[in-house]
Order: sequence, then C-alpha cells, then structure tokens
Amino acid sequence: MPDDLPMDRAVIDRIVDGDTAVLLVGPTEDPLHVPMEALPEGASEGDWLVLDLARLIVGVDRELTDARAADLEGRLERIRRERGGGRFGR
Repeated sequence: MPDDLPMDRAVIDRIVDGDTAVLLVGPTEDPLHVPMEALPEGASEGDWLVLDLARLIVGVDRELTDARAADLEGRLERIRRERGGGRFGR
C-alpha cells in the first residue's frame, strides 16, 4: 500500500466463513477482523472503506476503490505485455 494512505482508510481484503471481514488498515496494512454486519450495505472484497476510528466504519470510498482497481488492472496489463501474453498472461 502507498505510504501516503491515511490511517482512516481500509480495504476489505477478504471475507472469512461468510460472517467476518478482514480489513487491512492504513499504510501499515494492520489487519482488523470485523463482523459482516459492521460493513456498509453492498460492500465487498476490494472495496476501500472510510473509517471513523471511534465508530469503526463510516462508508465505502468509491473513488479510492475505483482508482486502486484501475491501478491494479494497469499493472496486470503491463505484466501480461512483458510476458508476451503467454499461457498465464491471458
């Protein structure tokens, strides 16, 4: 994660057993396990959240989620081009 990421942002890294979300918080990616009920409606893996450190989660940061997804897609595309689009570069 970028060093300039604010401490009040977290990404939903994964969902465990359908009832617990593992968030990676801030630039240090500290894991935080929260019940699914604590997430905003419609939030899913890969979404970036805005945290209220007193209340925990405030909402999904769509702008950051979309920007990071576009960045990752760009990185994957560069890797695919560098590898020549072989077997694993579909």
